[in-house]
Amino acid sequence: MENHSKFRVVAKAVKYHDDGGGQVYRSSYRILDHVGEEIETNTGTNDFDDITSAFNEAFAMGHERLRALSTETIQ
Repeated sequence: MENHSKFRVVAKAVKYHDDGGGQVYRSSYRILDHVGEEIETNTGTNDFDDITSAFNEAFAMGHERLRALSTETIQ
């Protein structure tokens, strides 16, 4: 099985303004290889009122995608 330790997920919550002018957060993640080169990046589509929920979703999305990439590499 591929060693996950050579990749890392960088998660963040990005601040946006919704149509009404209110502040919302959207999840975003990057997957980096062992030397820090970006392999993949993605931004979520859900808006959150709080930064913690957006960060948690970003972290979960990044790790889910990392597992999928590892599975693709093995097969």
